[in-house]
Amino acid sequence: MKNLIKRVESVPEGFDPSNLTRPHKIPSKLYNQFNFYFKLRKYNQSLFEKDQNDILNSFGLNRVKGIEKLNQIIEKLNIPLIKKRKMRSEHEIIFSSISEDKNRTINNILEIGTFDGFNALLMSYLFPNSSIDTIDLSEEEKDFKYFYNRKHNINKFIKDRDDILSNNKNINFYRMNSLRLLNHKKKYDLIWIDGAHGYPVVCADIINSLHIIQDNGLIICDDIYINNDQIKSDKMYSSIASFETLTELKKENLINFKLAYKRLDPEANCIENKRKYLGIVNKI
Repeated sequence: MKNLIKRVESVPEGFDPSNLTRPHKIPSKLYNQFNFYFKLRKYNQSLFEKDQNDILNSFGLNRVKGIEKLNQIIEKLNIPLIKKRKMRSEHEIIFSSISEDKNRTINNILEIGTFDGFNALLMSYLFPNSSIDTIDLSEEEKDFKYFYNRKHNINKFIKDRDDILSNNKNINFYRMNSLRLLNHKKKYDLIWIDGAHGYPVVCADIINSLHIIQDNGLIICDDIYINNDQIKSDKMYSSIASFETLTELKKENLINFKLAYKRLDPEANCIENKRKYLGIVNKI
């Protein structure tokens, strides 16, 4: 971090890379590096904190209380991997804020995309009286094997995940493709969508979630990009599919949704075109 600060301070005062003439003559890697340092130096995290607080407040959520409770839970879990993370995703704070909302009753939670199980474990502590269904692809499916660097350590990944999920009795893990939620009957008060982020799966996940969410429930969508020009779109990691789907549903007055920042730390959030968001969704 010291080296990063030193390099940022070497950028001339008032320098704005967007004003450079003939930027096509500058190597893109060098230009992007200058642009990052410039944006990083100007970044005012307190302004984004205030904006984030207002976004959550529009859904009746108190972010400050959510942070306080989340920190207590993380200390209680005492898992070094969680404590050492430099970039905490704001979805954890949103869940914690929801758990502090006295006007909401969260009996049933659905998580689409279990990954390593830490998020389900965290929710089991935030919502100790709730039933949490978490679903992920079977380890036999190619999309499970070949994404998220699991190919060469898949057995260890599965064992570590299952060990984490077994730590709490209110977590129910199911191996299933999320597309099968089309025929699901159970209703949920809170749904977390964190499976494949591109077309067609995330579009189906959003539509299916709207069918099984309670009328006053909340759907939270992970990793939303809003600028397709700045990302290499793919079916699993990066896409504007979530944003386009939510936007069309809102146009038809079927949902209300707002975008919250995925992360607020300067390194992750200072470049506008590369920001990731979380979608907070409820039915109208």
